Amino acid sequence: MGEAHSPLCVCSYEDRAEAMDSLILMGESLCAVDKDVSLHLTVPDAPDSVRDWARSRPEVVLSTTRPEGVTGWDVKPWLLLRELNETHEALWLDSDMIVTGPISRIVRDFPRDSLIFAEEWIRSQVAVSHLWGLPSARPVLLFNNCFIRATRAHRPLLERWRQMTLDPRYREAQALPFERRPIQALHDGWLLIALLESEEFCQVPFDYIRLGRHIAQCAGSSGYRPHHRLLDLFRGLPPLIHGLGRKPWDSTHGQSRIQRFLLDLATDVSPYVLASRRVARRLNMHKEWFEARTSLGAILRGLTAGHPGMAGLPLAVPHATFRKIDQIRRKKG
Repeated sequence: MGEAHSPLCVCSYEDRAEAMDSLILMGESLCAVDKDVSLHLTVPDAPDSVRDWARSRPEVVLSTTRPEGVTGWDVKPWLLLRELNETHEALWLDSDMIVTGPISRIVRDFPRDSLIFAEEWIRSQVAVSHLWGLPSARPVLLFNNCFIRATRAHRPLLERWRQMTLDPRYREAQALPFERRPIQALHDGWLLIALLESEEFCQVPFDYIRLGRHIAQCAGSSGYRPHHRLLDLFRGLPPLIHGLGRKPWDSTHGQSRIQRFLLDLATDVSPYVLASRRVARRLNMHKEWFEARTSLGAILRGLTAGHPGMAGLPLAVPHATFRKIDQIRRKKG
């Protein structure tokens, strides 16, 4: 007899009160479109809204255990290791994601023991392993660890990653404002890049889910590429929409009037916000950050029927053009 099939274990974590709604939206969107997953959420001091929603979904296992010695920003290796005690593979998803298609199918398209991340919205390669005293053995393109599929074969790497998040140099860097942190300690993802680049783990195979085909990285107006938005009119939205960067529930206080307008307009037509609104309707969830803040944003929503890709296309085209011009200028310089 063949090996019994088990649903894909998907895990996530949240301890920020202001992000609980996004966690519910991520979980609801995932469970609604993918019947081959088991969603394991770790939410210390989970509010009633999370508990009530979790009870409504038999696919969800809710834990209120608070991990020892790590924060929410550094919990990924800790949580993946815990899940891998019980299963062969586990997938981490950030809580600021909307799922529009089965991700268990995406995972099955990759080699069974390949470590999988998400392609970053900017293509960049920066050597960082030597900054941690680890000799570099291969180049590693920048990736986004909003999506991490790991198996038991990756336990040694995950253990080293967890240890590095406890390094005093990393902890001290995390206490600094983001713009003042050294590149090798910007966030936990750079630690993982350093390890994969190093001699110690250079034999670990890894791959990326792709921009456009698998994920929209909604960083500014052009993170979700204009040509991908147009293609998605015919092939459907990417299975994952990531609300990267500034969150729509964050305040814009302290910005100038024009900066607030531009941020509000970008939020109005954000693919993440518009995809979230669709999920929220099923839950009868009403939040202020779903609503249009500018007249122009409301018009663009109306003209495109609130399509997550089309509403922001008029902003994405010039933003992508300016970025391309800047890249050409830098190469020539």
